[in-house]
Amino acid sequence: MYKVLIVDDEPMIREGLRTIVDWGAEGFEIVDTASNGKEGLEKFGQIAPDLTIVDIRMPGMTGLDLIEKVRQDNSLAHFLILSGYAEFDYAKRAIVSGVSGYLLKPVDEEELLDELRRVREQLQREQEARSVRSEHDAALPKAQLVEELLFEEVSADDDHRGKLVEALALSAPAYRIVLLDAYGGSEMESRQHAVFRQRLKETFEEPGGGILFSAGSHIGLLLVRQSHVECGDSLRSHLSDAAGELEFHAACGSVVDNLIDIGASFREAEYLLHSRFFFESGSVIDRSAYDTVFTVSEASEALAENEDGPQLGDKLYYALDIRSREAVEKVLRELEQAALSRRMDEAAVRSEYSRTLSLAIGKLSSGESSAAELAQSYHSLLLSDINQAQNYDVLKKQMHSRLGELIDQFGGANKDTVLKQMIDFIRRNYSENLKLEVLAEMFGYNSGYLGKLFKNYTGEYFNAFVDKIRVEKAKELLTQGLKVHQVAARVGYSNADYFHSKFRKYVGTSPSAYRSEAHDERRGGGS
Repeated sequence: MYKVLIVDDEPMIREGLRTIVDWGAEGFEIVDTASNGKEGLEKFGQIAPDLTIVDIRMPGMTGLDLIEKVRQDNSLAHFLILSGYAEFDYAKRAIVSGVSGYLLKPVDEEELLDELRRVREQLQREQEARSVRSEHDAALPKAQLVEELLFEEVSADDDHRGKLVEALALSAPAYRIVLLDAYGGSEMESRQHAVFRQRLKETFEEPGGGILFSAGSHIGLLLVRQSHVECGDSLRSHLSDAAGELEFHAACGSVVDNLIDIGASFREAEYLLHSRFFFESGSVIDRSAYDTVFTVSEASEALAENEDGPQLGDKLYYALDIRSREAVEKVLRELEQAALSRRMDEAAVRSEYSRTLSLAIGKLSSGESSAAELAQSYHSLLLSDINQAQNYDVLKKQMHSRLGELIDQFGGANKDTVLKQMIDFIRRNYSENLKLEVLAEMFGYNSGYLGKLFKNYTGEYFNAFVDKIRVEKAKELLTQGLKVHQVAARVGYSNADYFHSKFRKYVGTSPSAYRSEAHDERRGGGS
């Protein structure tokens, strides 16, 4: 049984979690509970739970504070975040802290079961990895020699490395390292791993002179025969036959002609395997396959590196707010280009998507409308999709599907024309850094052409229209007695002097004078 610690300041939640699911049937046992973060931290040190379910908001030490303190000494601990609030800043911190999942109160039984089963699979894989490492002492002598050649700190001792190569007694025209990451979803995974390793030995080691070895949580293969050094369909077929029901990714390092240089092949295989999230299960990744996936145009790279333009989270918010599927698709393509141009690994991809979605949904959720409530309800679904996607293609499809579904729930476009949509958008988002170029991109128009359409429709240039909307709102706020600098910030002007000049231009007096006149009128009206 895997040990579970529950940390929540609400007694009803702590007791309710005990009965909501059959923990034993899922392979878990609740061994203790804690009523606050400090107590939870103490009990974590005492019982070393396999999984900690922790409330994100507690007085004193929050759940995220607890996680960050645990992470200082234990980077492998598993957490499920539990919250009664769809708070996006907290959610982003949780993603950075590497939590296993995020659940909203009241906890849904099926969602909890899904998270528990996913965590159980992670724990089983880690247990198998530890088991593989524990087999080191019982490994074949040649496997030990390869591991020492690759992992021992002997780089400065060429004589020792030479002796290791001599002891391996291999003679081949070429050598290559292949690294494998194998995983499965059943409780028989440990046995499946053992069968997989045995089949690999039968295929590559016993008849071919290859050597099977352990490389942390990965399985390593030193290929020494010319027929097995090629990283192509034949190798993929052999690995698939050996894997059986297990899913796997493999990465091929470069070919070297001297065994003493095999470390270079290993390092390249390790580097390539980090990109496995972008490949389907059963893929064999070599440099050519890697370059094909991560080849992006110079324009895409420039777009991904442009820090002066609107952030993707803001763009996605605009696209969702105007109910435009086309605009959402465009932002998702930009997000993909950013991931590829920066050659992100799995963790970075999940974090970037979580950050972007949280920013967009957070802005959509800031109001009091039914659309805001609907957007808020989708946040945990989107984060769950991102965390659970098996590979990048699945993640992309889930994002396209889920965001399209959200737009459908909004009711599609809520104005008859693009120009009416623009005006409605400006009136609701006047305090944002609105730019015609960004809105034109969202609506799929050339900015110059859209600017002319806007001028003909409203009689005002875009920037002048935005200024007038802001000034009208500023007049309302000044009448309420707010200070000039407060009003400037609320209506979208970061520079109070610039706000002052715009206000005088359209009203004919200064903001402070207008506020004083409004104050005098209220006093006069009340006398």
